[in-house]
Amino acid sequence: MIHSQMEDSQYEIRHQVLNPNQRQQLEDRRRIKEQLHQLEQDNESPTHMYRRKLKISTDVNLLDQHDSFYHTTKSLLVLFQIMGVMPIMRSPKGVDMPRTTFTWCSKAFLWAYFIYACETIVVLVVARERINKFISTSDKRFDEVIYNIIFMSIMVPHFLLPVASWRNGQEVAKFKNMWTDFQYKYLIVTGKPIVFPKLYPITWALCIVSWTLSLVIILSQYYLQPDFQFSHTFAYYHIIAMLNGFCSLWFVNCTAFGTASKAFAKELTDVLATERPAAKLTEYRHLWVDLSHMMQQLAYSNMYGIYCLVIFFTTIIATYGSLSEIIEHGATYKEVGLFVIVFYCMSLLFIICNEAHHASKRVGLNFQERLLNVNLTAVDKATQKEVEMFLVAIDKNPPTMNLDGYANINRGLITSNISFMATYLVVLMQFKLTLLRQSAKNAFIASLKSNLSRIRTLDVDKLRT
Repeated sequence: MIHSQMEDSQYEIRHQVLNPNQRQQLEDRRRIKEQLHQLEQDNESPTHMYRRKLKISTDVNLLDQHDSFYHTTKSLLVLFQIMGVMPIMRSPKGVDMPRTTFTWCSKAFLWAYFIYACETIVVLVVARERINKFISTSDKRFDEVIYNIIFMSIMVPHFLLPVASWRNGQEVAKFKNMWTDFQYKYLIVTGKPIVFPKLYPITWALCIVSWTLSLVIILSQYYLQPDFQFSHTFAYYHIIAMLNGFCSLWFVNCTAFGTASKAFAKELTDVLATERPAAKLTEYRHLWVDLSHMMQQLAYSNMYGIYCLVIFFTTIIATYGSLSEIIEHGATYKEVGLFVIVFYCMSLLFIICNEAHHASKRVGLNFQERLLNVNLTAVDKATQKEVEMFLVAIDKNPPTMNLDGYANINRGLITSNISFMATYLVVLMQFKLTLLRQSAKNAFIASLKSNLSRIRTLDVDKLRT
């Protein structure tokens, strides 16, 4: 220890009196000497210099103790279990197995089967009544078809639940376990746990808001739509609450990414301020890659992709239905109800895209800015190299969320969706105007024929007299 301190002091003295080329040569010799010393101490292959440790020995009790993300968001997980939306389970304490599991025969899944079967019966009864009512009515206009499709499309997420949600249960459990492992690695590397002080009240509030908003939206349709029966509302409450729950889950995860990245960035700044932080930067780079991979896992494959497609389709149909009714009959309470659906769907899409944008910015761009602001001339060669590798890691592993590779989730998705909606609405409105012109033409021809027939009858009567 004393010998190494003497060498360091001699190195600093030499570093001050030598010219730049000599300092560079001295630095290279010192770095090579450190690498040779490391190789001498290691009897195995020196691949540890280029690859990270594949696994860190963990204690199950420590994982549970420092899994702040699970403890603060547990209420939302329990709500999903009660609703049968995402029947994943938490492993018992002390059991050496993944902390979050998903199996098709678990207790949570058996309850999900039961509650889904009950809800399916109600949804099918209401769907059958709406279809029979539409078939029995004499009004078969295109607008009436669109109007019935709107409320049938809201039922679609219920039937897509096994495909979009249950089938991705393994991905959701994997994401939860990635959060658990990341928090433990963060504790080992930085010596400090990640704390989410705001997530606990936010999660509880979102659980309450999800069902409250569902009641408000469906009851508003009951009062605003003339043919919306009260018994039909029971087929929609759990569907809207499920959509709200998915959006709440997205908001909570993105908020957690923001909190973790803020604490991580502060630790990175403190490490960069120390002397010779190359070894620590290596561990931070590996930790950041884990955080980026978690963000890429957040979209749960195609679950949120199907979710966004349903929102997109319902928004187009509801917007066309409201505009069509206004053009033909003027503004009524019926159109207000349709605009409520449009505003609700667009709000969900905005929250998803906006939160993904902020999370990607906090994890990616903010770290890039901090590393680019490092004065490389004031640090040693090993630190310079590690900063460059950190920037390359950010470039090669961008913290972006995507819909199974089809589209990135960010603010650009909002603008592209709006442009697509505008295109389809223009086509539908042109079709609507064509129907109006044809109906006006037919009405004019019918009135003209009736007038001609009256004139002929009058002429005949005059001739007879």
